[in-house]
Amino acid sequence: MNSSPRSTRQFLTAGLSALALLAAGCGGSDGAASAAGGGDAPECGFSEELVAAAQEEGQVTIYAGGHTRETLERLTEMFQDAYGITVTSVREDSGAVVRMVQAELAAGNLNADVISLADIAAMAELAEDGALMPSEAPNLDEFIAGVDDPETPQIPYAVTPLGIMYNEAVTIDPPNSWQELADYDGTIVVADPNASGTSLLFFSMLTEHLGDEWLAKLADGSVTVTDSSLALAQLVLTGEADVAVPAIESTVIAAAAGGEPLAAAFPEDAVPTFSSELAALAGSPHPNAAKLLVGYHVCEAFQQSVAEQGGRPILEGAPAPEGVADLGGAELLSPDLEQLATKAEPLRARFTELFG
Repeated sequence: MNSSPRSTRQFLTAGLSALALLAAGCGGSDGAASAAGGGDAPECGFSEELVAAAQEEGQVTIYAGGHTRETLERLTEMFQDAYGITVTSVREDSGAVVRMVQAELAAGNLNADVISLADIAAMAELAEDGALMPSEAPNLDEFIAGVDDPETPQIPYAVTPLGIMYNEAVTIDPPNSWQELADYDGTIVVADPNASGTSLLFFSMLTEHLGDEWLAKLADGSVTVTDSSLALAQLVLTGEADVAVPAIESTVIAAAAGGEPLAAAFPEDAVPTFSSELAALAGSPHPNAAKLLVGYHVCEAFQQSVAEQGGRPILEGAPAPEGVADLGGAELLSPDLEQLATKAEPLRARFTELFG
């Protein structure tokens, strides 16, 4: 099953329009779901045959580039409690996860069963290469309209806006627009789009919206570049930078819930957004457990947990996470995968030229 960059872009655009209408929360790929409780398996619409086959395999491994660490820990706990299947996880940024999977595929020694990415372009490439297999998601009809392309094997499980990260205990007046960020007198740390898929999407959307001159202006400031978007929060919290981009909303909310003075500003002139996606890998050592784990992500029980961890669920009517920004008045930007396919390498080269 091959993915279509054009259709993926169209589905994302429609889904993000729905996100704008819902403002502070979202709600979800075939069947009905109900919350799990008391250690019993949730009624997500899975066939008894699939559950039995997955339990016979007894284990599943996920390479997680799209999950926050807290969400991954909660997933492991809930899935093992529900089905008695052991979950092994590897948490790295999306770029590292893609390289790990590609290396295992090239060696003919695939250890991972499931992959999650915050990089929809990289996921689309894996789908086009035949590296993904269709998943068992029994409640596709409960997704917010437009967030999923049924022609692709990967499915979204959360929608994430990107903003400007800052330490609210130190930075009292963060930039409120992208132009203010480019003119900012303080120190800025940015994730390198050569290494971070999230950062590539972020800069692709903003340079398309604001032009190359905005990126050049940003580079004139006091900017530090880091290889991973996962390092941004620590650099802001330790005072090594006043602000950081891109701020991943779910990461900021999870840190704030843990007592860290981390916050994010979302300029209304443009809010870049993306979907976190996952898929079962073709040739998975545990194919049935892989399909079950992927489908479990969009069960009502886990979608509620996504919200509790600061993510915006993709199921219609799912609860909004506490503390999320109201994006009802913002202009939402969505990735154009067709454009990104031709723009990615020139953008990476231009970033390196400007930032060193």
